[in-house]
Order: sequence, then structure tokens, then C-alpha cells
Amino acid sequence: MGLPVSEAHAPERPEAAVGWVSAVVYLWGIQAPRPGQPFGAAAAEAAGRLCKGKRLRVAARSAGPEDRITGSVVAEETGSPGEDTTGKDTTGKGNAGKGNAGKGNAGKGSSGNQDVGRALIRLGLAWQDQRRPSSAQLRSLEQEARREEVGLWQQEAPTPPWAWRE
Repeated sequence: MGLPVSEAHAPERPEAAVGWVSAVVYLWGIQAPRPGQPFGAAAAEAAGRLCKGKRLRVAARSAGPEDRITGSVVAEETGSPGEDTTGKDTTGKGNAGKGNAGKGNAGKGSSGNQDVGRALIRLGLAWQDQRRPSSAQLRSLEQEARREEVGLWQQEAPTPPWAWRE
């Protein structure tokens, strides 16, 4: 899943080393459903909710052509005191998605910041990327989402994006 980021710092890229750049960041260690794939829209919407109104801090792991960065993205709280920045539904309308996709504490650090990739896995809206090196934490979060049958794990046999064809 790629996220448009307006403030992405990529120290290994010479043009980024002098400050902040616009970039598309692909979340390291995860694979989310593709557009048109079951839960693809829900994953994109959840990523948008996790990032909306937040400062996004990127820990780049690799950089490629056309400002393509692969890295971890942390959505940092930027609200003023008393403002709800938890991502929880405060409208009283409930979660329109399936499972607990609106759960506000998924992937949250102790400071209220959220790792977007971890949150998507915990919400059952992404797989840990089995084709590349990943972390034990991502594998553990995926196993927990599977056990709880949230998000795409409600399906009997969800097809990972690397195997999916329209």
C-alpha cells in the first residue's frame, strides 16, 4: 500500500537529506489488499483515517526511482488539548466497515502515535509480507487478527495481494 506523504524524511537520499520532501511511501513489511480486491477499499480508507490530520514520520528502509520510498510510517498526534485525535468513532454512527476496522488503539504506541502498517495488520486489513524479511511483531499481530477473525480474516480463505488476480 502506498501512502502520499507531504513530509517524508529520507536521509539516504541526497535530495532529501537537506530537508523535507514530498514522496509516496510504501509500507515496509506489509501487503494490503489491492483496489478491487475484497477489503482493498477498507484498507485504503483505514490508512486514510489513521493518517488524516497527523504528522507522518517516515523511517525509510529503501528508496527507489520516482521518489518511491519503502519504510515504516508513524502517524503522530497533532491535536490541541481536549481534541479527540484517537481515531475512534465519536459520531455515534458506528463503524461502517467490517470487523473492528475502526478500533482506535491498533498499532498505537505509548505516546498515542500509531505505526500505520502495524495498525492495518492488527485491524485485519493487511498481511505481513511473507515474500520479504519482516518482523516477529508483524507476524504476531497478523496471527492475533486471524484468531480474532477481524477484517479480511472473516473470509474463509482470503487471497493475499501477491496471489490475487482480477
